Amino acid sequence: MNTWRSTVSNNRLAVALVAGFVATHMATVTGYWYRMIGFVNGEGFVALDWPAFNGLLIRPQAELFGWEQFVAGAVYHMFTGICFSLIFAFLIHPMLPWPNTMRGNLIKGLVWGMFLALVSALWWTPSLFPAFNPGFLSLNLGWKTTVGIFIWHAVYGIHLGAFYNPLPDDGQMSK
Repeated sequence: MNTWRSTVSNNRLAVALVAGFVATHMATVTGYWYRMIGFVNGEGFVALDWPAFNGLLIRPQAELFGWEQFVAGAVYHMFTGICFSLIFAFLIHPMLPWPNTMRGNLIKGLVWGMFLALVSALWWTPSLFPAFNPGFLSLNLGWKTTVGIFIWHAVYGIHLGAFYNPLPDDGQMSK
């Protein structure tokens, strides 16, 4: 069990890169499934297709939701998730008060994910859709969109914390 955690502790950069890839991929895939959550009277949650949305921002002149936009958005989206994992691993993770236990690292990842969700709901999503006047926490897009943003980032944070799971530093209790 500690073999992986030893690998993380001894190869923080490589594991942070891979953890960012895995966490971003898992969260992105689940974002497509949200329309199936709470399916009542034909109305589920909103699917969160961040690669398509980012592609629209990066390549607005390309065919609407065509391959060029999707690939540009997917690459941008993946690299953004990986960059946020590096920020987490090297700046945020060491500053958070929980010990480097399995539970502590999951909590750290979840806290980071919730912070990113808050930034997304308050700033990023309104930046994507200014014409729709998303409002505070993007609530004008519907409460399901806001909840979806937080679920998406929870999935990202949990996978990041589970994958980037170093052993306790000296002086920390281990479990």
